Amino acid sequence: MNTRYPETDVNERKPMKPVPQHSAATPARLPVLLSLFLLVPFAATPAAFAKKIPNSAWKTGTLRNVTEKSQPYVYGWRSHNGVGRTVTTVYIVWQFTIENAKYIYTAEMKTKHRDEALDVTINTPVKFAVVGMDLYLRDAEGKAHKLAIETKTLRTKGSGRK
Repeated sequence: MNTRYPETDVNERKPMKPVPQHSAATPARLPVLLSLFLLVPFAATPAAFAKKIPNSAWKTGTLRNVTEKSQPYVYGWRSHNGVGRTVTTVYIVWQFTIENAKYIYTAEMKTKHRDEALDVTINTPVKFAVVGMDLYLRDAEGKAHKLAIETKTLRTKGSGRK
């Protein structure tokens, strides 16, 4: 006698129908779904960074100075007993000073130590565009590079070089 199903005998039970499985709820597919949800926002990111700058926004100025300094960046973790891992990365911070008829801009660009410097020449005309707090500078080949504006100074009679 079956105690689980008292009214039927074990041999008389009908076979059960398989329960439909939803593929989205399968635990094996969960990492795939999560990675898709995480990758979709990043797929649009390069398009967002590659702003199309209209030709009318490009100005001509004079590159007055380029300086570089190394900046270490330490990150990692350390537990309460002093055990852990820290990593030091060295960035090169390039500072560009650009003059035009109205303003003097100082802008910075952070690169890794292995990246090459921009192909620009001091005291020569350069093409640049200002979009918000970003300055785009064209190198000798015409490729635009994104810099962050640090200062924007109004030129007065005595400021800048002639």
